[in-house]
Amino acid sequence: MRTIALYGTIAAIITAALVLFSTQGGPAFASHTYRRLQHPNAPPRPGRAGASIAHSQSYISPKHPWEFSYKRDRRNYGLSEEQCSVAFPKLYKEVDRAVAYRKKRGNVTLEELDVGWRGDGIVRALIHDNQLYIVDAHGVSDANHRPRNIATLHALSRAVTSTSEPLPDIEFTFTDHDSALREGDGDHTTWGYSRLASQESVWLMPDFGFWGWPDVGLRSYAELQSILEADEDDFLDKIPKLVWRGSMNVGSGHDAREGLLKHSADQRWSDVQTLDWSNKTDIHDKLLSMQEHCEYMFTAQTEGNTYSGRLKYLLNCHSVLVSHSMQFIEHFHHLLQPSGPEQNYVKLKRDFSDLPRKIKSLGKPANMPHTKKIANNALQTFRERYLTPAAEACYWRALIRGWASVQGFEPEVWEDSSELIEDWRGGMKGRKVLRGAPFESYVVMESVGWDVPSRPRKVCVDEG
Repeated sequence: MRTIALYGTIAAIITAALVLFSTQGGPAFASHTYRRLQHPNAPPRPGRAGASIAHSQSYISPKHPWEFSYKRDRRNYGLSEEQCSVAFPKLYKEVDRAVAYRKKRGNVTLEELDVGWRGDGIVRALIHDNQLYIVDAHGVSDANHRPRNIATLHALSRAVTSTSEPLPDIEFTFTDHDSALREGDGDHTTWGYSRLASQESVWLMPDFGFWGWPDVGLRSYAELQSILEADEDDFLDKIPKLVWRGSMNVGSGHDAREGLLKHSADQRWSDVQTLDWSNKTDIHDKLLSMQEHCEYMFTAQTEGNTYSGRLKYLLNCHSVLVSHSMQFIEHFHHLLQPSGPEQNYVKLKRDFSDLPRKIKSLGKPANMPHTKKIANNALQTFRERYLTPAAEACYWRALIRGWASVQGFEPEVWEDSSELIEDWRGGMKGRKVLRGAPFESYVVMESVGWDVPSRPRKVCVDEG
């Protein structure tokens, strides 16, 4: 009887505890259903594909709401979608824009995934069961495309596999060119690093440099943030000059670079110099690392062939960025604020004709508190939040969910193998195989198909 009474007491305690949690804000997984949060003042977001799912990873509860902490969470690649929305509420504008555009135009069709319109530098891939598969890597093996392709796939795979939340199955293409669409390409639907305002069919993804850009000395994006966190000078101790290094052998940004050179020439506050990438002596004498760029109070941003790969790095400096009005859009550009209490950079004319007046004004001792505030805002907005590796992973997953919500077909994940095998009864049967090559093997073989055992691959090394 005592045993029965004891069991009854334990049951009563458990019941009371469950009631308490359900009525007074217990663990989120007890009653919480997954739903992406949004900024309080934002308009309703386009719907996301898939049914709501319960999850148990959210730290959010009514009494102890989860908040993003830069020190703790900057490299947490596995934040839940709810945590991503709390941490980075303003990040997903480009995803929502692309979704809204497709809802007006009609869902993405399977025919739009053809890669033939782009001669090289385009990949067709699918995501199934939180795994990345490469279906067609089209012209990505040369010295220009290869590092971009590999870096992009690594970053995407990391974002896909680091979450415990199910992602929808999707099939898509991405290009690793500076410009996803060239003049004459037409209105193709693909993922790209940048777009013009008129190129609404391009879905923006983080560029390859968020993984690393080692061929220009940036070994790892995350490493740069660590170095700056540990070793960057206070803003007022920095070199009181404007710094820029770059080539004039570029495309659409040539006019802006000419203007920068013209209006910074022979100025005491200027350390603006051109680089000739074909001249080793010139590179040795003039090249600055990104950490060295961050030693200056003012950094200059210019477009190049299209968008500027350096912009995200410069925004990691606790410095004041000055930039001309930009033609090409990246996935985070809407976070740049040129005025107001949240100003985080200085916007100038495209020809930089207003540069001398603006730099002199920013450098006056009486204006220095305002100038430092701009640098502080940039640091807090970009390095310490929206350009963290955690934010990048969150954006990739938002892109996947957004694409799925307007994907007008069900991806064909399985296909019949052309090889027949004999079963134990003596009959012949085929086997189903997954389409494409899983990321894990593609990054080793750099091919969608290969012989087994594989033939030795030759790696070309330029000894020059």
